[in-house]
Amino acid sequence: MDIGRLNKRITFLVYKDTVNKYGQDIQQLDKYRTVWASVEPTIGKEYMEAQRVRNELTYKIYTRYFTDLTVDMVINYKGRKFKIASLINYKENNELLQFVCTEMVGDKIE
Repeated sequence: MDIGRLNKRITFLVYKDTVNKYGQDIQQLDKYRTVWASVEPTIGKEYMEAQRVRNELTYKIYTRYFTDLTVDMVINYKGRKFKIASLINYKENNELLQFVCTEMVGDKIE
């Protein structure tokens, strides 16, 4: 594994159930873990959704191997939100994880 390519800081976020000031149950993203990673764009495409064009970008993100990361998490990289589509134990040797993610353009973390 080439550690030098893991030169970006990303944060894994998890959904947490909370109650807002009106007593309503809501889900909120909370920080889970910050790690070094490699972020590489792979595919860009456009599609129609509700009479408007949306851009969708696909990325491959690599990190060291961690046993507690799941596809239910969200990745934050420089304020951009990435939804994890798949999580792969790269080459099945428990050294590197590959995340295939999609970024929805305009979908920012507040």
